[in-house]
Amino acid sequence: MSLSLASSVQTVARLLDTCGPMEPLRLSLSAREAQAEVCGTEQDASASLARLAEATGADLYTSPYGGTSSLTADLGASLVLVAAVAPPVDGGGTAVRATSTRAAADLLRSLAPWVSGLDHELLPEAELWVEDLGGSFTVRLLTTAGPSGDLETVAAAAGDGLDRPRTWRTDSGIDGEGHLPCGRRVQFGVVALS
Repeated sequence: MSLSLASSVQTVARLLDTCGPMEPLRLSLSAREAQAEVCGTEQDASASLARLAEATGADLYTSPYGGTSSLTADLGASLVLVAAVAPPVDGGGTAVRATSTRAAADLLRSLAPWVSGLDHELLPEAELWVEDLGGSFTVRLLTTAGPSGDLETVAAAAGDGLDRPRTWRTDSGIDGEGHLPCGRRVQFGVVALS
């Protein structure tokens, strides 16, 4: 796909390497923006967000209306990181975490070759969503097809490079899933714009 999205994926992987252990993350990556939700109790997620701020040189902003922290950082190459605290992924339960920040960085690195092989002309605004659920990760590629775009062609492009991709129609477009050669399941979705 867009080398820009692949570059974003690699940049965020390197950033996570420098942060050390953090609470689970929800990431939404595009060619121009990386959004990160640090999921945990206010205290634990805020400590993780502080590590992210230190690694990027960004200032933390804490809302005077609820104590929620956030940051915005320039990661270079026209990539901006926006990060904030979010509720725990397990609803505040005491589940033992089987994932890690290092595993998230490794996952991003493993996705970069697939992402870089996608067609940037058919998927110019694609976003890669990676969610750390505490026990596993989910991976989803989201994109759109304009009114003149061929929904099936865009869906095929989103599933390119996946083993055994399958698609199905939804009210909003086409969803699908397949597997990377390593066996990791990847979901994808194409929203039809009218």
